[in-house]
Amino acid sequence: MILLFTVISLRATSLLFATTGLSYMGPLTLNGYRFPLAAIILLFLFRKDIKKVDKQLVIHGSIIGFFFLLTMTTELIGLKMTNSSTTSFLENTAIIFVPLADALLVRRVPRASAIISALVALAGVGFLTLKDGHIGLTFGEFMCILSALAYTCAVVATDRFSKRDDPFMLGIVQVAFIGASSYILAMVVEGPSFPTAPKAWGVIMFLAIVCTCFGFTLQPVAQSKLSASISGLFCAFNPLVTAILGYTFLNERLGATGMIGGILILTSIVIPALAPLIKKPQLAR
Repeated sequence: MILLFTVISLRATSLLFATTGLSYMGPLTLNGYRFPLAAIILLFLFRKDIKKVDKQLVIHGSIIGFFFLLTMTTELIGLKMTNSSTTSFLENTAIIFVPLADALLVRRVPRASAIISALVALAGVGFLTLKDGHIGLTFGEFMCILSALAYTCAVVATDRFSKRDDPFMLGIVQVAFIGASSYILAMVVEGPSFPTAPKAWGVIMFLAIVCTCFGFTLQPVAQSKLSASISGLFCAFNPLVTAILGYTFLNERLGATGMIGGILILTSIVIPALAPLIKKPQLAR
């Protein structure tokens, strides 16, 4: 659990540094340098363990990597158009979708707590996107919600595959897939671009080494010992950490409706975990 908390905190920190990086380069270019660099570092450090990688692990790691690629791409596009706190809150509504997606996969009716949680989250998203007395979902916020859906798929896929394969090597394969794909995507869509500012490379190095080599690679390891629902609960720390960092370093403000929305979303994330703890009163004999 401590490992997963660390991974989630690193992911929240990445939004702060990505915000700075987007002032120097496009979102696809940022990923196009961050992930290939992380992949090169990981493949070099663990080159002796590559022999453990088989066809199944490559396929599973690529599937997870594909969902994370969608997550990161839509996240950065959304981040370019809205602040990091709002991006984090909206993206982490994925944790509400995880038990619902899980229920669909096993063809089981979702628990009442999951349904209540989803409704509370929906209300939270409404307050978070409230603009001048009316709902105004911007394109950036819409991209954040798409990121949430992609992240849901990534969490569910990680939960399934990390219990079948070597979770650490699975993490390396997913980073390698994201690295190759994001570089190609950046070259095709945004064109060749080489950052020259030292600060830009400082951001890229931090994102590659700290947030990606540790954060992305260790998430399958952390999830391999936990259920998808518990993993989802820990993601509640993401918007909290991001909001604190955004307030401290970027002078970001959510406003009154944003704060209400954030509280509702955090409440919705906690509801599924609290439900099993509420025991039914036993009848006196």
